[in-house]
Amino acid sequence: MQVLNQLQLNDDIGIIELFHGRLGDDLAKSMAYHTGNFWYVDHLNTKNILVSKYIVLLQDYNIVGDTTINNEYNILTENDIQAIIDHCYRLLEPYNT
Repeated sequence: MQVLNQLQLNDDIGIIELFHGRLGDDLAKSMAYHTGNFWYVDHLNTKNILVSKYIVLLQDYNIVGDTTINNEYNILTENDIQAIIDHCYRLLEPYNT
């Protein structure tokens, strides 16, 4: 597994924010034009809230480079952050066009 660096994290955050915007657009259209049923709108809204919280976590994470310093400032490990990034990509896969 490749070591996570700040540049890669920032790139991933940017891509996730782009896909998140597309999710928000889909949610807004579903609500505005009343397409889909309540379950579908609720599903999109739940996904939207979850990804929003993930983005905040990712933006607050700082990669210092030294594991001893890193552990003082960050509660989550780099493996946890990579798992969050991977989960975001899985959730937002339909918007990767």
